[in-house]
Amino acid sequence: MLYDEIGKIIDPTICDSEHTRANFLKRLEEGSLTRDEHPQSHYCVYFLPYNQRDKKVLIAHHKKSGLWISPGGHIDKGEGLFETLNREIDEELGVTHFFQELQSPFLLTITPIENKVQPCKTHYDIWYLVLSDGSNFNVDPKEFHETRWLTIAEAEKIVTDGPNRKALETIKQYDT
Repeated sequence: MLYDEIGKIIDPTICDSEHTRANFLKRLEEGSLTRDEHPQSHYCVYFLPYNQRDKKVLIAHHKKSGLWISPGGHIDKGEGLFETLNREIDEELGVTHFFQELQSPFLLTITPIENKVQPCKTHYDIWYLVLSDGSNFNVDPKEFHETRWLTIAEAEKIVTDGPNRKALETIKQYDT
């Protein structure tokens, strides 16, 4: 199931580069797509909360990475993209069943992980836009030091991670 779902979304129009597309396809063919099956290299979902009215994104100071990034997480064995996306939104933002059906991702990126503590070395990131004003969010303080609603320009000043910066750049189209 997960193999087929990922295969369907590897679209060159949402890959941040041809290199990313080629590596997404190569990694898909290797199998063992989840962290449970391959702790060093696996697929993840990220979701970027965006308030269309205020034109702001929610950025979090993540405890494990030490970076200002978008919320997201690992796909667990046996899950599909829809289940992972809703589980992670529930765990990190406190909203159950945010999506009623699987949305199309807006971006695919690859993140090299440079953290000596974590076994993760490469994340294959599938990015989703979460349109919300955040009024129903109950952010998990175990995950983040802090969260902020920022304009994209403000977020770009504190976000240093390449894939997260690419996500901000990509959603600027919603800011007009």
